[in-house]
Amino acid sequence: MKQTEQLWDQKATDWAERSDMMWTQGSRKTIIPFLTSVITAGKMLDLGCGDGAACRLLADSFQMTGLDLSEEMIRIARDKSPTLDFVVGTGEALPFADDAFDAVLAVNSLEWSTRPLAVIQEIERVAPIVVISLLGPTAAPRALAYRRLYGEDAPMGNTMMPWELVQLAEERGWTLLDEAVIQKEGAVLTGHRLLDQAHAFSCLFAFRTRD
Repeated sequence: MKQTEQLWDQKATDWAERSDMMWTQGSRKTIIPFLTSVITAGKMLDLGCGDGAACRLLADSFQMTGLDLSEEMIRIARDKSPTLDFVVGTGEALPFADDAFDAVLAVNSLEWSTRPLAVIQEIERVAPIVVISLLGPTAAPRALAYRRLYGEDAPMGNTMMPWELVQLAEERGWTLLDEAVIQKEGAVLTGHRLLDQAHAFSCLFAFRTRD
């Protein structure tokens, strides 16, 4: 995880300059509408919150807490939103009590963990609902996992595919509430689940983790 932390510390300033646009006009613009079709209020954890853009956009409807492993990202988030709660930490060991939240939002954060199952277990421990955005198979950021083929540590810790997340969730007893894809520019939806996932920049899933 050290490489991942260092990468995002280095990228924090550039990311923070672009994040609001990504959430309102860019690749993440459909995530909040997708989220609010599943849950409209309550306590929410943004897992991998970056500079806190989603927390700011959701703060009128939810009691938001943001968590990120990058100390620099959290510093920027606190500077931008001093009234919101931001915490440095990792998804493998969330520093929160059982049932601390009504929902978790995890946008392109599972991919960075070397222990994604541990993150899944922590999510279900702290909340009954989760909305996950997982990068599509050919999304450009997945190149950051390449060096694992040489047995080296890589900034992106795993290569979980969308279908694997769905299967893992089923095996954990989670219920799929809804799903969608964020297509790459030029891609055409076919109506075939795996084919559309293959063309996607990222895939959105809403799960109930338990009753």
